Amino acid sequence: MTSSSIINLNNVWGENMSKLPILFTERLIIRPLSINDAQDMYDYSYRDNVGPRAGWKPHQSIADSEAVIRSMINQTMTDTNIGIFALEYRENKKMIGTIGVHRYDKTNLSAEVGYVLHPDYWCKGLMVEALTKVIMWLFDQMGLYRIECSHFDFNYQSKRVIEKCGFTIEGISRKKIVLSDGSRADLYNYAILRDEYLNKQLPWQKKKE
Repeated sequence: MTSSSIINLNNVWGENMSKLPILFTERLIIRPLSINDAQDMYDYSYRDNVGPRAGWKPHQSIADSEAVIRSMINQTMTDTNIGIFALEYRENKKMIGTIGVHRYDKTNLSAEVGYVLHPDYWCKGLMVEALTKVIMWLFDQMGLYRIECSHFDFNYQSKRVIEKCGFTIEGISRKKIVLSDGSRADLYNYAILRDEYLNKQLPWQKKKE
């Protein structure tokens, strides 16, 4: 990467990037989160099989979801966070999940992605569809070099999404996370590099050829 390339990549964090874009896939609209999504967020966030898989407690009320959304909106395009996308299912206009881009490192051009999906929409390939689109945007428009992702040792569904998106496992942080019940979980850590994306080495890129 030349010095001029680095300058251009750093300049993307300017006035034109003050908010998240709207991205489109075959089945989804990937857009900025809105306070109007509170009911839809609560519809999946109150469930015991959603939040605990990602390290947060189930929401107890729509007010909880509203508070979380406000916090997420406030974390959009900051020095350390790129923001949280809402996933809107085109068929019924329902917000069915989110993809967050956190721990942005402007110096090293890296960030971490995390995601959640309504259980009614599991096993349909929707998260892979959404996450690959966000990965493309992060490399093509945000100029990232490295995108990271992780999952708890027991979250096999998240593992499958990560692998299908082409992330490479880099290590295991043993017993790093203390769960809400007091037990500890291993954290499996993955990453995709810009070179892998540009060289079309990711599984979803190969399928399109």
